[in-house]
Amino acid sequence: QYHPDRVHYPLQRLGRRGQGKWQRISWDRAYELLAEQLRIVGDRYGSRSLAFFTGSGAAGVLTKGSVQRFAAAIGGTAYRAGGVDYGVPKGLEYTFGIPASTYFRPGGHEYADAMNSQLILLWGGNAADTRLVDFHFVLAAQRRGAKIICIDPNRSATAQHADQWISPRPGTDTALALALLNEIIAQDLYDREFLMRHTNAPFLVRRDNGALLRGMDIKRGASGEYLVWDTASDEARTVSEASAPPLTGVYQVATDFGATIDCLPSFQLLQILCAEYSLERAAEITGIPADAIRQLAVELANVKPAAIRIGYGVDRWYYADYTARAVANLAIATGNIGIPGGGISVHDGTYAAPLNLRPLRTPGGREAATLDIIGLMQAIEHGEPYPVKSLWLSASNMFNQTSANRSRVLREILPKLELLVVVEQFMTDSAALADIVLPACTIFEKNDLIAAMFLQLQRQVVPPEGESKADWDIMAGLARRMGLGQHFERRPEDYLREMLDSDDALLKGITLERLQGEDAILLNRPTAPYVGFADLRFKTPSGRIEIYKEELLKHGAELPYYREPIEASPQNPIFSKYPLTLLFSHSRHRVHSTFANLAKAKQHEPEPLVEIPPDDAARRGLANGQLVRVYNQRGRVELKCRLNADLRPGVVVISEGSWVKDFPKGEPYSLTHEQVSPTSDNYAFYDTLVEIELAGDGREDPRTS
Repeated sequence: QYHPDRVHYPLQRLGRRGQGKWQRISWDRAYELLAEQLRIVGDRYGSRSLAFFTGSGAAGVLTKGSVQRFAAAIGGTAYRAGGVDYGVPKGLEYTFGIPASTYFRPGGHEYADAMNSQLILLWGGNAADTRLVDFHFVLAAQRRGAKIICIDPNRSATAQHADQWISPRPGTDTALALALLNEIIAQDLYDREFLMRHTNAPFLVRRDNGALLRGMDIKRGASGEYLVWDTASDEARTVSEASAPPLTGVYQVATDFGATIDCLPSFQLLQILCAEYSLERAAEITGIPADAIRQLAVELANVKPAAIRIGYGVDRWYYADYTARAVANLAIATGNIGIPGGGISVHDGTYAAPLNLRPLRTPGGREAATLDIIGLMQAIEHGEPYPVKSLWLSASNMFNQTSANRSRVLREILPKLELLVVVEQFMTDSAALADIVLPACTIFEKNDLIAAMFLQLQRQVVPPEGESKADWDIMAGLARRMGLGQHFERRPEDYLREMLDSDDALLKGITLERLQGEDAILLNRPTAPYVGFADLRFKTPSGRIEIYKEELLKHGAELPYYREPIEASPQNPIFSKYPLTLLFSHSRHRVHSTFANLAKAKQHEPEPLVEIPPDDAARRGLANGQLVRVYNQRGRVELKCRLNADLRPGVVVISEGSWVKDFPKGEPYSLTHEQVSPTSDNYAFYDTLVEIELAGDGREDPRTS
């Protein structure tokens, strides 16, 4: 709050972008410059070329909503979820039907529901460090007898708390999941009734084209309903007509068109896929002993309820959505969906606060166009689907750790922006690249509403430092300068009342006046922890859990096939040059890059480090505390190394979120690549190969050698 480095006044860039030369200007001058530049860019390229991005650095509905409202009012582009932390939720969207951007709320189970679990599988996350307010439920469940199993290449703080730690080669989680499922199927330990009633496992799939069989495929004038095989009548029928559809077998379906179509149930195809991953083959791929895989499969099938809590450690990979679908099939096949103590959660879940946000976000009924971060980069660099030439960033340090292949972004994409505006509290690495920096209020200097499992009224308790303004006031002032003031005439409190005016039972009796008296109010919800899909209803095309995805046939992803990592694989030709997989951990002392500049955080983490297994360090002649160079074909960074015996051989780790200026030379965010899977829409930050050597030894820059 009172950090000496707070940005107190509007600043205008002098000299080149990133040169660090600034001129203090008044708010009136800032509005004048912004209004002029936004008009010029909008007239030249169209209003959608004006993009407004609000990140996760603030959670208030007014903070985010005011920026989206302005974007809609001016006819510009606003942010939509995607590109980062989206791969696993996208895979779960394919399976269960809840949009990836919200799956982690209505799709998951609250952490408190861990108390109902007998087995908890923590897959690819380090909740002991990054979910401090929730992880105690896992420990309490453990004390009550639940077994905790952690799947993570490295022995994280979470793995150290677990009863069992399983360490796969990074990026091979899909193969592990398929091997577990194969063992469950082979030992006949799966929940046949659940698969039959609540999934598309019995749906027939055509062998000729991979499409799901429908009534109209075999009978003139029939509907598009999905068909299953009916063993009673020995013919294909709709699900409602069939009495006992099988999950396995091959069936010849006669048609009215004089042809016969060979079909298999979806589950049969999944079984065939899983059979390719014997215990021995999975052990070879993942590096996990076959006996450990067999034991885990039997436990998952026999111990109920069993919960899977999947983290972002498996999200930031090219094939992350495949992994999520494969892991989800373990919960599905064992009937752990929709029951207390079960589920597959992206960490946790809860009721979504049913606020009516549409009036705030759509002034005069106008909606902003939207792009995710990947689409935004495409629009800036290539003008597709339309050009973006002006970018407004608030509550976001986009050009720090969320820029894949950062050096190329700064070199080839950023210069194509004619205007970059950053609303910030500090001169972050993103703010340092801006044309205009506007000082933002902290949470203690403005009013807002936070919506989660409770509603919390965020009150202003101290005056703003310097000339800082709340996002609402910034957007309202600019709107007035640009002749759009009518869209910000109402008070923010009026919108808060409108949001709370709902017939939804969760909000009954919760008013702004009541919040002003009580500050925080829990939603009107049952006392039992939230359980995703308790009603066993799914918003998929079939209304069921979909283990087979017809819509992904064009991508060859109708089933969750195992694919080697796109880069971080021994099969990659560059592996001989860059044989180490680089992972980015989350620090327990900051939230991404937020708090990275605080003195207290610096006490715990005085400087960025790269952690390396002792044997890998010894092979490179590296000792603890030495300055090293981490590099690949895209970039390099110099920092000190720390030997860590808890890391899997061949894996190195850098904690993400450190500011670029914290590194002695270079930065690690340029080591990542921009390859994006068409099915995940997600940056693969962890699917990265590097090499490490001693720095300062006079060797040639590896990027030019």
